[in-house]
Amino acid sequence: MVFIGSILDLIVLAAAGRWLLPHVQRFLESHGQVEANYTGQLIPRGVGSALWLLLWLHDLILQMTIWVLNDHVRIDFPSWIILLETNQRLFTFAATVIFLLGWTDDLIGSKEIKGLRGHYRYWKESKTFSMGAVKAVGIATAAGWLVLSLRNEQTPTWWMGGQMVLLTMMTNTLNLLDVRPGRSFKFFFTGVFAVVLLGLLMKGFSARELFPIWPVCIGGFFVYRMDVRGRGMLGDAGANLLGFTLGYAVIMTLPWEIQCLMIAVLIFLHQQAEVSSITAMIERNRFLNWLDRLGRT
Repeated sequence: MVFIGSILDLIVLAAAGRWLLPHVQRFLESHGQVEANYTGQLIPRGVGSALWLLLWLHDLILQMTIWVLNDHVRIDFPSWIILLETNQRLFTFAATVIFLLGWTDDLIGSKEIKGLRGHYRYWKESKTFSMGAVKAVGIATAAGWLVLSLRNEQTPTWWMGGQMVLLTMMTNTLNLLDVRPGRSFKFFFTGVFAVVLLGLLMKGFSARELFPIWPVCIGGFFVYRMDVRGRGMLGDAGANLLGFTLGYAVIMTLPWEIQCLMIAVLIFLHQQAEVSSITAMIERNRFLNWLDRLGRT
């Protein structure tokens, strides 16, 4: 029954994602949410909001299913389903905070202020925080709350701080990558594939831990086609949501040793963005440059 319910859930999410995306695009365009991409073409900004809507649809389906089976069919659920429901609810709430912070930055944030130095210089000159700095504090707070809420006996207490750092940096990294069509999605899907592959090679891996990220993965296939072809822009809201989702998959699946390695990679990417640019680094590598351009029109 659980397997059949999961398949139906996937079908509903896929159908909803395909139906929802053009409506989101028209909504953004009709409300003036357009922005020039790196080629100067005006395209709708914020198509990543479709991923957030699918998250809530996923949560609604789960809650309705449990309500019907529990109150009407009188089925007693095993403990792992209760835990899955709890994790789904916690992740959806935290991801909503991340999405809203990114959406606010899209609306009122300045695209001229970039990097830690840029935000510090803005604060020093204006004596007020930039929206990017406010978003960074909000992301760290949401990440810390989620890590504390998800804590279990298998996670060392001292490593919770590391998980918060990983979640925060991963959320920002996908935003740093979102300067070319499809780049953030390619990093995201590669990361999810690596998480699943490494998980399968380790003992104790359970695909149930990745249940909350299904809507983002499924909806991502539809949004990716628009993004990589330069017909829509994820925006900070969508890119931050992708990064937070990937970070969640990492901390829920992989051991702390691999998480440490991931943090080292994220620190390198942030440092590269500060001193030069990630785009310049990609263009210097033949394979990365080919992969980065793959699928663009």
